[in-house]
Amino acid sequence: MIKLLKYDLKRNATLLLGGMAILLLCEFVLLWSRATDEVKIVLSVLFFGAVSVIYFISSLRVFDYNISTVSRRLVPVGALSYVGASLLYGLLNSLVLTVIGAAFTAYMVVNLGGGFSWAGQIPVWAIVLIVVEYLFLLVYGFLTFYMTIALARSLVTKGVFWVGLLIFIVLTIVLSYVEDFLFGQDSSALFGSVDLQWSSQSGVLARELPGLLSAWQTWGSIVFEGLLCVAFLYVIKWCIEKKIEAR
Repeated sequence: MIKLLKYDLKRNATLLLGGMAILLLCEFVLLWSRATDEVKIVLSVLFFGAVSVIYFISSLRVFDYNISTVSRRLVPVGALSYVGASLLYGLLNSLVLTVIGAAFTAYMVVNLGGGFSWAGQIPVWAIVLIVVEYLFLLVYGFLTFYMTIALARSLVTKGVFWVGLLIFIVLTIVLSYVEDFLFGQDSSALFGSVDLQWSSQSGVLARELPGLLSAWQTWGSIVFEGLLCVAFLYVIKWCIEKKIEAR
């Protein structure tokens, strides 16, 4: 799996490094320009959004290449290794963009006259939960798209994009409905494991854990999505081994 990851990074090095260099250059030029703060924020979001989309599409193309190309399928590894290599590829790119985005956000906050005095009030458990849930959401999202690609590849040889789009729309609607029915929320509810509230009067953050209902909705939803990830892996493995013909 690590060898596959190295091959993928090397094969896409120009795209990844080029996109990162352009993003950093644009951000530095933007920060040092005389544009208003509002313009800087909007353009910064657009720059990061554009590079994020490019990296995300690259991650999907890497997975599609891994499961459908003869040269890659001849590598003596298990079916899940293709998934693992593609997932690590996507996670590494996402985390690098996250770190850069967080750094520029922090700079903008300080530059706008804000501060991080409130940061020391955030308990360690809240920070840990935010990081863990963020990583989980990335894994869940990538596996959802990977299963969509695997199913589309196993059903058709032409028009894979449109078949995959249809599968993704149906899958998203069904899973969102089931999750909303069971837990009162779907996967769009981010970071529900942390219940921190800012009080403008006291100037402090509330540190209470979520209530019973909120905990059921959040952790029940996370467990449900965790089981879905396992199911996605089984479906992807079956498609790669039984249905998808390498070209």
